[in-house]
Amino acid sequence: MRKFLAALLTAAVLSAATAAPCRAAGEETALARQMDAFRQKYGLTEQNFSIAYRNTVTGESYAWNEKRFMVAASTYKLPLNLYYYELENAGKLSPDASVGGMSLSEAHYRSLVWSDNDVSIAMLYRLGSFRTYKQLMRKYFTLGDGDIPSAYYTDNRYCTSMMLDCLQYLYDRRDEFPKMMEYLGEAEPDSYFRRDVGEYAVAHKYGNFEGAVNDVGIVFTPQPFLLAVYTQDVDEDVVADACLTLTNYTVGRTLAASASRNGADPAPSADPAPSADPASSAGPETRVPAAAGPVRPAEQENAGVSARAIVPAAAAVLLCAGLAVLVRKRRKARGKAAGAEFVLDTKEKL
Repeated sequence: MRKFLAALLTAAVLSAATAAPCRAAGEETALARQMDAFRQKYGLTEQNFSIAYRNTVTGESYAWNEKRFMVAASTYKLPLNLYYYELENAGKLSPDASVGGMSLSEAHYRSLVWSDNDVSIAMLYRLGSFRTYKQLMRKYFTLGDGDIPSAYYTDNRYCTSMMLDCLQYLYDRRDEFPKMMEYLGEAEPDSYFRRDVGEYAVAHKYGNFEGAVNDVGIVFTPQPFLLAVYTQDVDEDVVADACLTLTNYTVGRTLAASASRNGADPAPSADPAPSADPASSAGPETRVPAAAGPVRPAEQENAGVSARAIVPAAAAVLLCAGLAVLVRKRRKARGKAAGAEFVLDTKEKL
């Protein structure tokens, strides 16, 4: 099963290998304009919203307020588990090592799939003090000392720039961490980033604590992209809708580029359609079938894209959909660990 999942994932990435090169700088403003409208729609500000996005194939990126340190909630478990997996891969720690009263391999599952707080705290303090743990996590981030406030070392605060760096590190080495990718793919199949894009596999780590609703992950569209979204006291639909908006954008651009390469009339250069109104989003009955992909702008639907232009992207879509179904079937029949999310702080008595 593991080999088959890995094969599906590899095939999906390979089928994107013929994707479009990075577009001209003038075109990149289309995404910025769309995200400006998105923030206006939800009343998002520098106090309550931060986002970072990167297309892993073209390198196109978008970031807004990405260096603002916000309550991370359980997204801190992404770099924490990655660090432990690296220790295991290097032979410095056994998967059977005891942590939190269980094996490390079981702790990974509980931390990433259930978002178990108790075992994650045990993993954290097994590394040393809170400051030591925070210093160790910096290996995954590119921010310099001048961009990191002192509160980083005393509180559970990260920024989306850091999380995007961590996602890039994981994505570039994903073959080294098959279990981690599998567990991230099992987590919360109907919420956060995965709520409205179920036709694509998503490997993500979500977090929710006292108004901080966050998610960070890899969305396996034909051109996979990385996304980190942090929010505070905003509409609960923001995280899911941000992922849907960027999924539509990425898939729409990919199909337009494929059509152009294969001789079809290119789609108009208008911005992709904005995401659906929250009131009309979302239960499973409103999702687009896997073969069709997310809703694309009307202009693109009428652009005369030929069947041969869509074949490479459609193949990757179907492969990603197959992966999503398989990981859901593997989800263990166990309830989530009880207990609310929390804000880590060195003053807490744990």
